[in-house]
This record gives sequence, structure tokens and C-alpha cells, in this order.
Amino acid sequence: MATTSSSKDCIQACAECAATCLECLVEMLNKDSNNDCPKCCLECAAICRLCADAMAMNGKYSQQICRLCAEVCNWCAEQCEVHDHDHCKKCAESCRRCAKACQSVAA
Repeated sequence: MATTSSSKDCIQACAECAATCLECLVEMLNKDSNNDCPKCCLECAAICRLCADAMAMNGKYSQQICRLCAEVCNWCAEQCEVHDHDHCKKCAESCRRCAKACQSVAA
């Protein structure tokens, strides 16, 4: 897969999502959660970093990783958007943007 505009956008969305997820994770450390937030943030940040790396090197499995990344991002968004915290709302929005960008590349 050659580096295209959509893959560059996806790499950027993945990097931003990973950072936003880590911010949410840190903010949630001392807060109660009745769902998978902040655990989802840790998993999402990891897959986003992997996805960005795989796409940057035109990895053989980058499209499959993009599909998985979109799935994890959507799961994380579902968990975070339940909370009223600003950092959770910001994380959910970033996850949705990343999922959309990954789905575009994986299609």
C-alpha cells in the first residue's frame, strides 16, 4: 500500500488518538468508572501507535491493523462518551475521528 493522502491522514489521526487516550487515562486514574474506561484508553492508545507505525512503513498487514484499530477506537469511544468529563468527551471524539480514518484506509 503506497502512502496516500488518506493514509497520511490516518497516521495523524492515530497519533492524535493515542495521545488523547493517554490524557484520558491519566485523568481517570483517581475517578470511578462503571465501564471499561480507562482500560479501553490504554488498549486504544497501543493499537493506534501500532497502526500508525504499520502504515508509515507500508506494512504488509497495515490494512488489517487499520480494521482492528477502527474497531478498538469505536469501542473506546462508546466507553468514554458515557462519562460527562471533558477529557472523556474529547477522547471519544478523537476515537471516532480515528475510526473513520482507519475505516477509509482499510476499505
